[in-house]
Amino acid sequence: MPNRDAKHAPPVDTDEEELYFSVEQVARQLKVSARWLADQCREGRVEHVHIARKRKFTRAQVQKLLDTHTVQPAKVADQERGYERAVRRVQRDRAQRRR
Repeated sequence: MPNRDAKHAPPVDTDEEELYFSVEQVARQLKVSARWLADQCREGRVEHVHIARKRKFTRAQVQKLLDTHTVQPAKVADQERGYERAVRRVQRDRAQRRR
């Protein structure tokens, strides 16, 4: 006898992308601990979906997480200015030692 619930169950499409990802899945992909990621969510630092006492992430939220934690390289002018400051500091230290 066929299962009556099977008629009313929504079709399962295995090719469909996942709508939400768990904290553990995202943490594994980002190579961070699930505890750290959950703490960041709890403190409101990371955008996420909170459904049925579970924290979940959409693809867009994972991308936003990556974007907000991406460090951009310093501009060349900033690097040169830092180098010039270091040279002046060394020169000043040498002058003080001579006195």
